[in-house]
Amino acid sequence: MSSALPDFQQYQLAFTAHIRNPTLHKKPASVAENRMAVYRQAIFNNFLTTVSSCFPVCQQVVGVRAWKKLIQRFVAEHAAKTPIFKEIPFEFTQFLASLEGIPPYLPALAHYEWVELEVTHQPIVQVEISPITDFLDEIPLFSPHQLLAYEFPVHQISKKNIPVAITPTYLLVYRNAAFSIQFVVLNPMTFQLLSLLSTQPQTGRQALTQLGLALGQTDAAPILQYGHEILMDLAQQQVFLGTTVR
Repeated sequence: MSSALPDFQQYQLAFTAHIRNPTLHKKPASVAENRMAVYRQAIFNNFLTTVSSCFPVCQQVVGVRAWKKLIQRFVAEHAAKTPIFKEIPFEFTQFLASLEGIPPYLPALAHYEWVELEVTHQPIVQVEISPITDFLDEIPLFSPHQLLAYEFPVHQISKKNIPVAITPTYLLVYRNAAFSIQFVVLNPMTFQLLSLLSTQPQTGRQALTQLGLALGQTDAAPILQYGHEILMDLAQQQVFLGTTVR
């Protein structure tokens, strides 16, 4: 610790370093151990409660003891990029992604659970909705959503169902009109179609034509029919708010 810092800043750094990792950093000499213990426990409990509420399945598959050790490591080791407390769950996903020696599916599972929280708070884009709802010749408007690609079937993981092999998995997580978070399992082609529509506003016909060219299709009719049926089915599930002409 630099002696060039004012005394109060040296004290603050020593205080917070001890709270984060009491094994590695001694407490400031002027603070009684019983008072320091209160701070340590309060900080840890806040992190434990916040993170655990967002990742119930992760906690279940890891187990209580190992989960608490993960939270302790998170508090001690992770350099968060934000001071905003509600963004701690996302920081935890970043922390897991950087770790070695944990179950290989755990970072993906944590990200999937975090996405549910993120989609809950996504705003709806304010665009004039067409009265026609033509998914081929107008631009589909997504409900709040995230398109996800993982190496494991994260939506199926539980304490009794742990993945043992890589299984490419494509999901759409979205918020319906009742403000309920839903998911749809996608095949690779539908994932590509929705990725095109989500990344760049365009009509269904434009996206399907682009997809057909990428797949080497010379006849556009079959893929247009396939894509239109897919878009209509997703619309029935409230994946889309409707369509727009701009």
